[in-house]
Amino acid sequence: MTAARPPHDPDDDRLADADEDRPEHGPHRAPRTDESPTQRHTRQMSELLQETRVAAVGVQVLLGFLLSVPFSATLDDLQRTAYVVAVMAAMAATALLLAPSILHRALLHRGQAVWLVRTGSRLLLAGAAATSVALTASALLVGDRVLDGWVQYLPAAWTAAWVLVLWAVLPSLRSARLSAPD
Repeated sequence: MTAARPPHDPDDDRLADADEDRPEHGPHRAPRTDESPTQRHTRQMSELLQETRVAAVGVQVLLGFLLSVPFSATLDDLQRTAYVVAVMAAMAATALLLAPSILHRALLHRGQAVWLVRTGSRLLLAGAAATSVALTASALLVGDRVLDGWVQYLPAAWTAAWVLVLWAVLPSLRSARLSAPD
């Protein structure tokens, strides 16, 4: 016996058609000519899920180390604050980065590929933002624990600067260049 096909969602067609006019489908990023919109969204969903799986593992490892800190060290006020911020951000990042996979599994075969790709991309970016907070707070915790004076803030500043440049400035510059007229 074959499973009944879910009802077709007309919003998927509207969203798929609207995708063709989006900048990522301009001359610099033409859609693959051999794939249909459905195939493209399936590929994009697969790529998104792979990206979130990689990112989620890293955040979960960070969270695991953070969870062991209170059992091996006494923390002062700044360290305690940095620790709590790092743990909360890592937990939020874990939830945000796992959400696309959960949503995909929950809505599998329901005709929601366009929505899943869009929502999953936003969740991935939000997870990256939470990860940046967790990394910076973790670096502050380490810096305050092992360094003295103003130097204790360098690991956090260094981490925040790299995250900002690689995750925000570089993509923004590239996007601006791609959007600029020839």
